[in-house]
Amino acid sequence: MRKKLISGLVAASTAVVLAVGGTAQQARAADPTATWVNVAVAVVQHLFGGGGGGGGDLERAKQEIIAAVNGAKQEILNHIDAIASADVRACTEAATTLVGQIDNMDDFTLPIFALDAVSCATLSTAYFDAVQDLAAADRIGMLMGEIYSIAMVGFAKMGFPVTDLLDQLIRGYEAVVAKLVPGCTERTVTERDDNGRPVSTEIQYTCVAYNGDTGYGVETYYRGKLVGPRLDREAVKAQATRNTSRAVALRALPQLRQSRGA
Repeated sequence: MRKKLISGLVAASTAVVLAVGGTAQQARAADPTATWVNVAVAVVQHLFGGGGGGGGDLERAKQEIIAAVNGAKQEILNHIDAIASADVRACTEAATTLVGQIDNMDDFTLPIFALDAVSCATLSTAYFDAVQDLAAADRIGMLMGEIYSIAMVGFAKMGFPVTDLLDQLIRGYEAVVAKLVPGCTERTVTERDDNGRPVSTEIQYTCVAYNGDTGYGVETYYRGKLVGPRLDREAVKAQATRNTSRAVALRALPQLRQSRGA
């Protein structure tokens, strides 16, 4: 019986290592959220020059958003096409198409472009807050950083401060994290010896995102002693939502807050 229990614990410990290690490896191997994180973070960092909104580099920020749009244009357009709201879809496509021409805009065209981009950004967050379908919300969340980045570059080009827009983006990403949180269940499994005494205990935590992706973690004890790492419930939630805009928001938020000086 003891041999069976020890074998089971070894397998459980291995599962913990694989679950923890697998999360990191999966993120490194194929990261579908990297483009969306890098766009917003890079633009904000250039505009805010390290925090507080001072010493910004508009030219670098402009180059970042234009390069990002050009480098992932088809992916961006695919997400735009999937947006259910016709208004958000139209204004996002217009902003994405026109931002590359921002240096060619005259004193009449530039303010219209910038104000339209700001309106589109605020419209996107309003739609995200109102929509109940999580797939529809996720599509907005994936584009949120790009939309706000274009709006911030447009505002900065006109000489306007962009702090309020960054604050709106941060609040929008916070809403993404909350709205797309996966459903999670927890169960405790105890294995006993022939006399009914507890020998091993395993806390199993499973999360499922709206799109069916799952995350799993365990915390194992042998005769009351912890074996392997402690269960990180937030990491399991993040693993389940790794292919959603929640992953984008989780990765971008600390860097955006740092740039903001918050």
